[in-house]
Order: sequence, then C-alpha cells, then structure tokens
Amino acid sequence: MKRRIQWIPILVLLLLPLVAACGLNRFGADAWSGVTIEGDVLYVASGEGRVIALDISDDAEGGRGNPAKIWGPHPPENEDELGPVYGAPVLGAFAGDGFTGTTSIFVATYGDPEDDDDIDANLFAIDSTTGTRNWAAPVPGPVVGSPTLIGNTLVVSTTDGFLYALTLEADERALPRTAWREFEADGKIWSAATASNGTLYFGTLEHTVYAVNAEDGEERWSFKVGGAVVGSPLVLNGTVYVGALDRKIYALDAATGEQKAEFSGDNWFWAGMVSDGSTIYAATLGSNVYALDLNLGMRWSSPAEVSGPVMAAPVILSDTLIVATDAKQVHQLSLVDGREEWSFGVGEKVRADIASQGERVYIIDVDGIVHALDAERRIELWTYDTDQ
Repeated sequence: MKRRIQWIPILVLLLLPLVAACGLNRFGADAWSGVTIEGDVLYVASGEGRVIALDISDDAEGGRGNPAKIWGPHPPENEDELGPVYGAPVLGAFAGDGFTGTTSIFVATYGDPEDDDDIDANLFAIDSTTGTRNWAAPVPGPVVGSPTLIGNTLVVSTTDGFLYALTLEADERALPRTAWREFEADGKIWSAATASNGTLYFGTLEHTVYAVNAEDGEERWSFKVGGAVVGSPLVLNGTVYVGALDRKIYALDAATGEQKAEFSGDNWFWAGMVSDGSTIYAATLGSNVYALDLNLGMRWSSPAEVSGPVMAAPVILSDTLIVATDAKQVHQLSLVDGREEWSFGVGEKVRADIASQGERVYIIDVDGIVHALDAERRIELWTYDTDQ
C-alpha cells in the first residue's frame, strides 16, 4: 500500500474561515448524521451512533404525535454506540440469480480501526426489518460520507483518501468480501461517491474530482478544480456538476472529465446540489441559494437569501425547494423565482441532508432531534429525540 497522504498545512489554513464560521472545530464525537426513508419507515442514525426505525405511515394523514418506534435503538442503550456518524444510513440488498435478500441498513462511522485499539469495526450492516446486526467490518480510516451501493458492491470513502469496495453476499449475515483493492486519491475524501452508469464520481480536499470504474477501481479520469470538494457531485445527462470551496460550480463531461462550464457564486459551495432535471439548485455558506440551468446560467434574477450558511443538501418537492441552515431555520422557496413561501425555526443547526416523502420533509438537527414538517400545510407534525 502506498504511503498515506498527510494533512497539508496550507489546506488547514484554507479551512480555518469555515471552522470559525460554522463551528466545525473537528470531526469527532459530536457528529451529525442523517435520515433515510424506505416506504413508511424512517431510519434515523444519531450522531453518536445509534440507529432507530420509526413508523411514519400516518404522517400523510396529519400525524398522531410522536411516531411509533418499530425497533431500536441499535445498539441497545446498555451497549456502546457504533461511533460518530456523519452520513445518512444507506439501504440495499443482495440481488442475483433471481434472488433478492433482506434489505440491510449500512452505516459507516468516524472510527479508525487501524489507529484506535478500542475500535473493532467502523462499517455496519443492520437488518432493516428487525434491527439486528448482520455484520461489522473494519475499513482503514475514518468515514465522513455515507456508503455508496452500486449493484452488489458497497463503496466507502475515507478521510485517509481511499475508496474501499466490498461485495455483498447472498447470506446477509456473512461478512462481505473485497471487490477490488483500495483506490488511493490525492487527499482526504469527506463526501459519498456518486454512482452513475458504472462509474463512481467524487472529489477531494486537494481540489481533485475523480471518475473511477466501479467494477475494478481503475481511474477513468481526474480533473483539478480551484478548491476543496466537500459535497457529493451531481450527475445529470452526461455531465458531472461539482461545487467547490473556491466559490465555483464546475460542469464536467462525465465520460472524459473535460470542463464544459463553470459558475461563480458569492461563497463556498459546501452542500450537495439537487436538480429537477432541467434546473440545478445550489446553496452556499454565504446564505444564498442559486437556480441554474444545465449550462450553469442563472434562472432566477438573483439568488434567494436564507437565514444562514447551508451545509445540508436541499430537497425538491412538487413546486418548492426546502433548504435548512446553520442558523436553525428551514426555508421553503418557490422553484419559479426563489421567493420564500414559509420558514420554520428548529431547535438547533441543521447540517445533515434532508429526506422527503410527498410534501413532507424529515430533518435531524445537530442535537439529534428529528423534525417532521408538512410543507403543503406548513406545519410541524412531530419531533422525536433520538436520545429518548
């Protein structure tokens, strides 16, 4: 294995303004995680590493107070947590030869089994129906982003700058086997890789965007941008869109990596972008939200201003955009012109990506409180404390 790339002092200096502005002193025990929806079940991973499944089947009818717990927490409260979790849980199942296995929840933590003798594993598979653990595996290096599932291959990116690919087994309780040896990037990877047409796209803090073959881990191309990349790329119609900490969004050809266009914003693009197929919505740490066409031209006459820095990827509902901020606010914006239609205060900062179902959105703040909001009726349906 090649020598691991160390933290570059210049990059530390580059990130200092972000540390001051967002309170992101370090990745560590005080993590923020995310939520994932499958059918009428909301899977929640708390920042310290407990997973819970909640029944949200009544939310479409207006809710009934706190949702019923289907199972959890995993691990039980009398056992140690999994460890700090920053990425939302990922659901998937082995599929092959006409057989589809039970769906598992995959959770990665910021633990490092290589450097901490107290950590045995930092990648976990949990049965989505029962909440029992199928397996736990060590991945060398702390993980910030969610795992990426492409076919039967589970890919994890680490802050040590590696991608690791594991092949799921038909027996969900069996440990996965290595799909291909680790791919070494030029720097730390904080986001999940985006999978599209058999290729994994991701960026590093060393300003590089990579395209890697998901089948064998071979590099297809790489491209240098002007700043660190934190959010996961958006892949749309043969183009990879990447936001960076140089205040720019880059549009790259998905097959070749050739640059097609770029857009300059008011501040750093930290959060991932979302699209309805014709318009891209991107938010900055400068409290602005942009609507761009696929050639990165402005669609709105001016960006929409929200209450604070945006670190969580927004979500699109039928005709509105939901944006959560580090100023403890959730904003509902018109897709047509960016006009604010509703705002709602939550108890703490929101840094984890939002999940949605119909006109409802599910948000977890940095205190581990889940908020269920009905954007059509503009009300909060319920809150749930993951520590209860």
